[in-house]
Amino acid sequence: MPVIQTECRNFLNGIIIFIITIVIGFCPNVYGLDQLTENVYSKNSQQGISYEYCYALKDGKIWIKPNESTTGIKGEWKLFDSTGAPYGKDVPSFKPDDRIVGFSTDGTMIVAVSNNGRFYFWQPTLQEKTTWDEEIGSPFSDSLYLPKNKLWSFSFSILRAPWKRLTPMHDIVTYWEDIDGNKTQFGLTATIYVVDPAGQKIYFTDTGLPATFNRAFTSPGRGTFIIENMSSAASTVFVINEAGKMYTRMIDAEIEGGGPALMFTYKRGKRTKADEIVPIMDAMRSLPLPDWREQEPIAEVRDDRIKQVVITKNITILQTGEGNAARELRVQGRSRAGKYGYYFKKIFDPSWNFKITNEYFNNKIIVKNYLKEARKGRKLDKAYTGNLEQIFAPSLKIELIDFYYFSSPATLRVHVKNKQFDMKFHTVDQWNMAAQEKGHPELVGNPAGEPKLLQGTLEIPEPVLNSPDPAIKETVDRYFKRFHLAAFAFQVIADDKKVFIQSKIIQRASLSYMDYEFRRRITMDLVNTDTNSIVIPDLAFTAMAKSSGLEVPKDWQSMTKKDIPEIEKLLKLNKNVLWEMRILNLEGKFEHIKIGLTALVGAGIYYAFDGIINLIGLPSYPPLTSDPYINEELSEFGGLSYTGGDPLLDNAWLNFMLAFKDPLDYKKAEEIIEQRITLLKSLYRRLSKKPNRVIPA
Repeated sequence: MPVIQTECRNFLNGIIIFIITIVIGFCPNVYGLDQLTENVYSKNSQQGISYEYCYALKDGKIWIKPNESTTGIKGEWKLFDSTGAPYGKDVPSFKPDDRIVGFSTDGTMIVAVSNNGRFYFWQPTLQEKTTWDEEIGSPFSDSLYLPKNKLWSFSFSILRAPWKRLTPMHDIVTYWEDIDGNKTQFGLTATIYVVDPAGQKIYFTDTGLPATFNRAFTSPGRGTFIIENMSSAASTVFVINEAGKMYTRMIDAEIEGGGPALMFTYKRGKRTKADEIVPIMDAMRSLPLPDWREQEPIAEVRDDRIKQVVITKNITILQTGEGNAARELRVQGRSRAGKYGYYFKKIFDPSWNFKITNEYFNNKIIVKNYLKEARKGRKLDKAYTGNLEQIFAPSLKIELIDFYYFSSPATLRVHVKNKQFDMKFHTVDQWNMAAQEKGHPELVGNPAGEPKLLQGTLEIPEPVLNSPDPAIKETVDRYFKRFHLAAFAFQVIADDKKVFIQSKIIQRASLSYMDYEFRRRITMDLVNTDTNSIVIPDLAFTAMAKSSGLEVPKDWQSMTKKDIPEIEKLLKLNKNVLWEMRILNLEGKFEHIKIGLTALVGAGIYYAFDGIINLIGLPSYPPLTSDPYINEELSEFGGLSYTGGDPLLDNAWLNFMLAFKDPLDYKKAEEIIEQRITLLKSLYRRLSKKPNRVIPA
């Protein structure tokens, strides 16, 4: 009898769910934001939630109300900051007719995008009155535009530091733990994450970097996982694919390893006491950064055979306190009892619970075939072959396997006397002063754009380091042993076609007075011979050249004398576009020269400054004052000395190199137009029947 009752109840629940689904299908406003909802439970580009507030986007403006569920404060929806949109003298680019088309929140900071694709920032941590801002970046601020994307999200990690900033938010993450459990304070890291159109990688930037999206990391499976949705909070990213498989990862510019003045090591170990949280400028952080963590399946959905229990692609992550574990994950869905709401758990908890919200959703966003095989993205890793050179030593044949400049580690394979051995090659971003491929992050690492600048670290496995094979042992000792786990001992310049790796001759080993290490240099020059793995997109110049208004008619062979005016018009248009392209190309070259000179001047200033630091031994001085602001500034001086000037010199060299070569996209476009002009000239002469006639300019 109980079994029959259960089956009847399930049948009735199914009927009710079917009716609700039909109603929702014909009434899209039930789940949309054409009308402001009573409560907000999830974050996306149209709504947001923090401990303090609920946010929503309506009619191109941001609305706000107290979050009653956490604060107990009741309130009605009202326009954010009285206008609901950027305004004032600090945002002259936001015109009266402009509107907000998407926004993202974490804590009480808001990042919004206008209909023109430009970002605007509300950062309530400044000592002065908070206003909207239209520029970010360091050391030079600039506008930031949303690149081609599938979706984007924002996260905010901060430490309470009343001597230099306000923190008007309840949930403060304060610190993060590295792979060995060492706790390090956050500074202020406001990060924008952008999923590329293919869903295979996530570009990111923050307010302390140049205003560009030239940094990225791949989705789970080194980019083969196709992201369907993403949410972020406190430097932690939460993603889901079409089959409902979910992963999280904690990563930003401050903890990834590529930040200036910060110290990192690949020599693993717990260096801090149990509850000790080390100041940001004093901490030695363990690398590598942990990879993606697969989140536990939702058992109620996985075990449901009648497909009554479902989840949607609407996911949310919220920061809930201090440290890596203080995150709550939410997945919108429908329970076994037919109730609408969301599944939730803490990020490291093994199982999910369900909360009823009665927030209905459209069947279009339901995850079908839960945990079944999902589509996979194209392979991003590549293999390169080449030679290693060291002065006064024979060259070695080497391979760089499974390398991708937005993923780490790769395998460095060395061939010696018909034998081979493998080592790990870790990479992190290299800091630079200027934006790289601003507005076109897909060109970073592409042969049609600019190479990616990285820092590399070699890790030699124990069996290789102490190999019993004489040939391998001699090779390791002669070429590689001195670089084992030496953090960022290599400078890397990489794209899909070539990788150039060069070791640093001199490198600061610690903040101790005059503590430097000298290593004999090795260089590695490698090439990707698999041309099928290199994708050269049609970009700005090619798009100009392929404009339909410039093309020769397909029936040009049947053109007659009466078509000469049209040919003259096409000739003029093509010549004008070619001239315009050449001017734009020159402007790009001058921009590279300007960036290169800026980096070179910066390097000169750095080395003069570093010389003074080394003379007075500032990095090793104890705190000179009780003022935390001054102590932090002094620590930054030591940190900059530790980082070294190589990033500035590398950036200068790269930009000077780019200034004296034409982009592949430009060469391709120039060839298209020149061939078209040649054809038009030939056609003009044939139709005019005067071979020596002057062709109009």
